Amino acid sequence: MSVIAPKLLKRYRELRQEIERHNRLYYEKDQPEILDKEYDALMLELKGLEAEHPQLIEADSPTRVVGGSTRSDFKKIRHHVPMMSLDNAFSEEDLKDFETRALRNFGAKKIPWTYFVEHKMDGLALEVVYEKGELVRASTRGDGETGEDVTANVLTIKSLPKKLKHKLNLELRGEVFLEKADFESLNKTRQAQDESPFANPRNAAAGSLRQLDPSVTAKRALKIFLYGFGQKLDIVANSQMELMSFLDLHELPTNSNRLHSSSLNEVIEFYKDLTNKRTKLPFEIDGIVVKVNEFQFQEELGLTAKSPRWAIAFKFDSPIAYTTLEEVEFQVGRTGVITPVAVLTPVAIGGVKVSSASLHNEDEIKRLNVKIGDEVSLTRAGDVIPKVLSVRAHNKNSRPINFPKVCPSCDQKLIRPEEMAAWYCPNWEGCPAQIEGRLIHFVSKDTLNMDGLGPQWIHIFLEKKLIQKPSDLFSLKKSQLMELDRMGDKLATNILAAIENSKNTSLARAIYGLGIPHVGETLARKIAEHLNSLEDLITIDLGTLKQIEDIGEVVSLSILNFVKRLKTEIKALSKILEFKRTEGPALDGPFKGLSFVLTGTLTTLTREAAKEQIEAKAGKVLSSVNKSTNILVVGADAGSKLEKAKKLGIEIWNEKTFLNRLES
Repeated sequence: MSVIAPKLLKRYRELRQEIERHNRLYYEKDQPEILDKEYDALMLELKGLEAEHPQLIEADSPTRVVGGSTRSDFKKIRHHVPMMSLDNAFSEEDLKDFETRALRNFGAKKIPWTYFVEHKMDGLALEVVYEKGELVRASTRGDGETGEDVTANVLTIKSLPKKLKHKLNLELRGEVFLEKADFESLNKTRQAQDESPFANPRNAAAGSLRQLDPSVTAKRALKIFLYGFGQKLDIVANSQMELMSFLDLHELPTNSNRLHSSSLNEVIEFYKDLTNKRTKLPFEIDGIVVKVNEFQFQEELGLTAKSPRWAIAFKFDSPIAYTTLEEVEFQVGRTGVITPVAVLTPVAIGGVKVSSASLHNEDEIKRLNVKIGDEVSLTRAGDVIPKVLSVRAHNKNSRPINFPKVCPSCDQKLIRPEEMAAWYCPNWEGCPAQIEGRLIHFVSKDTLNMDGLGPQWIHIFLEKKLIQKPSDLFSLKKSQLMELDRMGDKLATNILAAIENSKNTSLARAIYGLGIPHVGETLARKIAEHLNSLEDLITIDLGTLKQIEDIGEVVSLSILNFVKRLKTEIKALSKILEFKRTEGPALDGPFKGLSFVLTGTLTTLTREAAKEQIEAKAGKVLSSVNKSTNILVVGADAGSKLEKAKKLGIEIWNEKTFLNRLES
């Protein structure tokens, strides 16, 4: 995790403030000042910065709030089954890796699954609900858990039946879109009326669906393709292909351009053929969606926290642009690694303005044979992260990129061990950039999670000499914060509350938060399982470390060296932080041998806390209901997992029963 250069940090702050202002104008006042394409460019630039520098991301970032915010004009609807996003593949290798990961779940068994492939529509995700054959409710994806009620507007979509021939109960998912011709016609009409044109068909569809006046939506020629379901309810199908036949049978709109195949090579050929034909389609697509066809295998593969393991979006190649490499800046990461960053003449790629890209390390610069002043080809990997592909032309005034001999932050002589591809600064205790990077990491979401205390405030606290190390954060006073520019009473109170709340954490998060080189979240958890307290880290020895899975000689020595230097700080944090005792599954306990699944909303525990309680009693928590599930714990608004558990005869506990069993 690198420290952000002041110029980039300044741009990030400007982007956030500008986007948040336009969000208020658009969502709260309905008085937009810029074109949609200009807004999209700002948002894409912000996403690019956050993708390249994850330490910038905060819970309230505009990139984390779907649509910028939810309008109070629309009623909120909670989805029975979350509307998840898909992981992405950007190459044939990525797609093959997806298959390999999926097959790994079944060990050595030969799995006779097939693939279902369809267009990845560039539209807006929607859920529609039919009760006894009548369309009664429609909602946007929202944040995945809760969406906006847009029923009145969806009723104006002509291709979607308002009443089915049979009295079916259905909960369906689909994509709302505008065809290219209708999009162009809409923009011509808007321009003729001195209104701003939409940037692209997707934005036009989203804007049309979120109109307060349904009569406006009715004029927009919206269409929808249905492709899935939330709760299965009255659907009669055992596979994705059978689902599409079921939808077609009941005259519900689907995309007929699809593939059913047992061969991943056929899927790849379908993708290649579509790459050449996509411009001739009447609507916009940005790739294909590849799904394991059979529902049985989908259920066994299950879900991650964000995505299904049985589906992936295979995206089309990102566009390529050409620009000039004006300069190279060298950034210092929290572990001391030096990263060269190309400063580019700003250029638009896919609607976003790109002005910088990582060059990774000295070896990458040599491989590219790139110089300052060269014209380079540029893309955005995954349509997000800027990447220099190659040198298009050397200019007569081009000059070599000279890697620094000393640290740009503290002037310490740089070193490059034989086993490393990067140069780094060894001045761990005195390098300002490393100190700032470790503090930013310590407060981030995946470590101590001090909500609201982002990189900009860490930078200011250091600049004002309010802090120097993580433990100093817990001594901050409100009077100190109130002396800072742009700091108000409410913000100061919230920051101090976030710091106080972070004291109650897990040992694994605290270890990860220390920023030990080579120790990520998973390794931190494994280390925590061998300790009783944070202070035990001080006395851990090489033999103990090498017994821990995935820790070898190099990582062990790195941990010991780090702990030796941080001994005083570890002791200080041990006295401040209040650790939850459960760090991983217990080896023995009353739930040993039992597999649990959690569904719905629990009122007394978070999902994560319930999982920890089960694991503390040696139980196992699964993501989906299958034949190996022993107990389903049911909260409010339980979804399809409850119905499946009943069919399989799985024992069901309500929240009260679950809590009683935990106590006993």
